[in-house]
Amino acid sequence: MDRLFFFELKVDSSGAIAERHGWPEQWVELQQATQRQKTPLDLTLTLFDAETFNQLFSSDQAPNKLLAECLELAANPYVNGLHLDFEIYGGASSKAITNYRLFLTQLSQQLHGLSPARGLSVFLPVQTESALYDAPSLSLMDWVVSQSYDSHYRSSKHAGPVAPLTGSDELTWEKAAADAFALGVPRNRLILTFPLYGYEWMVLDNKPRSPTQKMGVTTTFSEVDKELLPDVQISITQRVKQFGATQDPSSGSSYYQFQNQQGQHVQGWFEDWWSLSRKIDFVKAEKLGGITFFVLGYDKEQLLGYYLYQKKPKSLDDLIDRQ
Repeated sequence: MDRLFFFELKVDSSGAIAERHGWPEQWVELQQATQRQKTPLDLTLTLFDAETFNQLFSSDQAPNKLLAECLELAANPYVNGLHLDFEIYGGASSKAITNYRLFLTQLSQQLHGLSPARGLSVFLPVQTESALYDAPSLSLMDWVVSQSYDSHYRSSKHAGPVAPLTGSDELTWEKAAADAFALGVPRNRLILTFPLYGYEWMVLDNKPRSPTQKMGVTTTFSEVDKELLPDVQISITQRVKQFGATQDPSSGSSYYQFQNQQGQHVQGWFEDWWSLSRKIDFVKAEKLGGITFFVLGYDKEQLLGYYLYQKKPKSLDDLIDRQ
């Protein structure tokens, strides 16, 4: 793999890292393993709400605090770069956005000035009312990771594909790439995100993209240990093994459906080797920088292994039987 992103270090309104999830003390083995394998390790800093974003970047002191925190994190000899996953979809003030872009300029200069230089990348939200990035700020980045997933999500009014490649959905891989190109992101620095999870909904009937009846739940491609992921225990491969699956040519995604014991219709959408194969072809044809997989482990390396080694299974059942 080209690099690994450690997820996540949460940023608060003061510019401090409020939650480190044990970094670096509890991750010595990871640090040593990435060094042995010569796999660059980047730290992901996250901020997900507009109020915190506005407080942080409307302050005179908080951005300086965050800059100092970033440089301290980057000083770790096992760290090769920082990734900013700031997902603000609305409500960001113009002042905060302006100051954030100034912060990016400072951070980029500081990281690239270290010896050895550290990389800087950002997550690029789509379908957002608050455009955190413009062409000049994105030109500072070593690579840009586009949000090419969650076209449908837990609270969607209709079931549908999570990461469609093509079609009429507002968010597709094709449209996400086009949006990044419009902001001047070079093709070889653009990375699209492939989800190793899906969503399952109670729906009205057995028609594809049926109206949802309640909030959906998150699924993982493979069964994950309950101790590691107690709140997500629906395995896509087990559902498909029991109920079969349908490939949707219009979006390039797959889905399964069934009726539960109460007679309620259930529909789950996901990405598999078939959809990944199409997306690999798209990345190659467009000469993009690559694909990120989120979250590693959700597929027990079945889809990741296919991407890395291009050993195509005959069917999804082959993937299931390899567990």
